[in-house]
This record gives sequence, C-alpha cells and structure tokens, in this order.
Amino acid sequence: MKPKLELNQCFNQLEQKIAEFSQLLRQQKLLAAKVFELPPVEKGQEHDEITQISVNTLEHKVALDKAIKLYNLLFIFDKSESVSSKAAIRLPGALCFSVSADNYQQLTALIDEINKLKHQLKYIVTKASGVDENKRFEFVHDNIHGLITLNAYRTLTYVKSPNSVRFGWANKKIINKITKAQMLDKLQFSYENSRTPAGYQPSEWLEQINQEIRLIASLREPVTLKTQRPVKVQPIARVWNSEQQKQTQYACPLPLLIFLIEPIENNIIIGDLKDYDASNITLRHKPKSKPLELLIPRLNLYRELS
Repeated sequence: MKPKLELNQCFNQLEQKIAEFSQLLRQQKLLAAKVFELPPVEKGQEHDEITQISVNTLEHKVALDKAIKLYNLLFIFDKSESVSSKAAIRLPGALCFSVSADNYQQLTALIDEINKLKHQLKYIVTKASGVDENKRFEFVHDNIHGLITLNAYRTLTYVKSPNSVRFGWANKKIINKITKAQMLDKLQFSYENSRTPAGYQPSEWLEQINQEIRLIASLREPVTLKTQRPVKVQPIARVWNSEQQKQTQYACPLPLLIFLIEPIENNIIIGDLKDYDASNITLRHKPKSKPLELLIPRLNLYRELS
C-alpha cells in the first residue's frame, strides 16, 4: 500500500475510534474529575522561556467535557487563530470512573487500539513514507490538511484502581549521543539540502555550515558527542497503589483515565496542580555527569570532556 493511502486510512480509523471512545466514556459512571487548564501558547511565543504558569482548575462534568473535546482536537481549524499550532495544548488532570469488569475490558481494549493507531500514524510519517525529516510537514499536510500532529501522536494513559493521584512539575533535558560520522553526514545534508533561515544570506548560511563541518572534522577520535536539548517544564502525575506499595510517575499532558473496578472498596484521592514558579523550584537530585563543551549552539551539540 502506498504511504499516502496508508496515512489517510490510518487517520480515518483513528478519528472513528476516538469518537467511539468519547461516546463510550460518557456512558460510564463518573466518580471524580479534575483537570488543570494551562495558558495557551500564542503564536510567536513557542520558544519563549517559561518562568511562571498559572493553573485554572476545572472539576466534575466540566472537566470531562474539556478532556473529551481535547481528545478530539486534531485540526488547527478548531483552535483559536491566535494560538500556536506548533505547540500542543496540555491538559493535565485525572478522570475517575466506576466500571464493571466487562466495561473495563471494553474501554481498555479501545484505548489500546487508539494508541496503536497513533503509533502507526507516527511510523507512517517518520519511517514508512521514506520522506526526509525536512519534508515531513509537507507530506502530512498535503494529505491531511491542518492536522495537529502533536495531538494526533499523543497517546492516552489509563490506570487501574490506584489509591491516589497527585500532580507536580518536572524539568528535564533530552540527551542523545551522536557519532562524529553521523554529525558530519547531518551537516553535509544540511549544506546540500537545507533552506536558508531567516536573517541569513544563502552564502552566509552555507559558510556557517562549512565552518561547522570543519570544526567537527578536526575533532580527534575517540570523541563523545551529545545533543542536549532542554524540554520545557512538563506537568506530571504521581500515582500511588497501596496494594503494590508502589508509586508510578507519568507524564501528564492529557488527563489520566482512572478506572475503579466495581465493587469499589476505597475512595480515590485526586490532588491539585499548583501554579509553576521557576524561582521556587529546588532540585531534589542532580545526577553527576562529565563536563561538556558547547560546539554548535544552534544544534545544542556538545563534546564530553574527560
């Protein structure tokens, strides 16, 4: 099957299953619901440093309606024109339902199917299409115009019969090792194929890449190169299960789906998410790491120092 046809078929199935899931979810007995609205990212502010986030708490049916609306938000046409389409909307929180064992199986099977389709959609775009990373945007939007890929890829998380769900904030970095040869290949590809960024003349841009190629080529082996990209502060959920005496931490861009199997023996505690203030954050544990030297700022590329 051709990638374009496969992409459209996968997306159509995903839309159908999300709609089916939304309807089924509304039929369940809602015990508690709490979601936390975060300020939208306006156009042009995607890369601004975040130092404060104000949280607006919604509860009960209003929270459920907000969550289901976000599950179905897949196109930029359904967003405000002032809101960035490059930044995904985040809605941390938890929706808690009382369900029978049969309903639990039906719901989780449908969630698993939705997540499988989301993974498949991402695989088609990033792998099966054979399209270069720089041309994926055109591939997606030529076939599914206006798709919010971040929302389409984002999976749903469900938890069975926990005792409590509490919320917080996490700062982290995405660190990837890359070999000298891989970095040189990447830079050479950019030299031959990349568009000139705003603020550069074509000749200036090519000269900069040339300088970067010479810099990496001059490094003596063995050399350890890393890209270290900071990720903006993220909401997280900490789920406690007293029977297992275990706490599990989840990224929480969407409300967790909590299913309590009938008959229910204990009530669940759903905590609050406090406003984020970077000046009040204290790191509990900072792992030891080797010192790094920044080589190419635009790529967040570092060399590990011995």
